[in-house]
Amino acid sequence: MRTIVLCVGFLTLAGSASAQTILSREPHTLNPFAVVYVQGGNCSAGKVMKVTGMDRRLRKRTCVTLDTASVAPGSKP
Repeated sequence: MRTIVLCVGFLTLAGSASAQTILSREPHTLNPFAVVYVQGGNCSAGKVMKVTGMDRRLRKRTCVTLDTASVAPGSKP
């Protein structure tokens, strides 16, 4: 019985860990190869900015369409 409860708990945590939230502004610091999504008005309607950390202070910014699989439930686009 404990094994089943532990398995369900781990599956719940694994599912929520893969979801991304949308930030209202870009973070000041970003680790290399970390990805965040920002809704700051820089992209057209239905799109968010995907910011990827690079070496040092360099960042790659691209506008991507809003995908429901990559956004955490309850976050606002």
